[in-house]
Amino acid sequence: MGKPFLIIAMVHSFGIRDRRNLDRMRMTYPPTYTPHDNYGTPCEQRISRFMNLSLTGPLLQSKYPVESGEILDITPALGDNLIIFRGKVIHVTPAENEGFDLGISDKDINDPEIAALIRFMFCLQTELR
Repeated sequence: MGKPFLIIAMVHSFGIRDRRNLDRMRMTYPPTYTPHDNYGTPCEQRISRFMNLSLTGPLLQSKYPVESGEILDITPALGDNLIIFRGKVIHVTPAENEGFDLGISDKDINDPEIAALIRFMFCLQTELR
């Protein structure tokens, strides 16, 4: 089963009829992220915030600079559960106020992480209604 089929099947299993509503959710939500060094070892965890989120990845804002191409473990809290998914920094730009906007691609994440991201988006969308 390929990722596009899995994503569509999961979106429908959550009862979401119009996937466009999940295409890009604007929000301010505080996840942490953990960068990795050149050897793949996790470094110090840092606080950030989602500026928006989609099934292709989030836009994070952070006070800390990162390099394009870095791999980050992103950890938002969903109720009492932590959801961890991995993403690759595809662009870094100065934020409007201070810090940096980090465009993250989650195209290299595995199916359970995609499921976690979909569940997180669905629960947030439900809470915002």
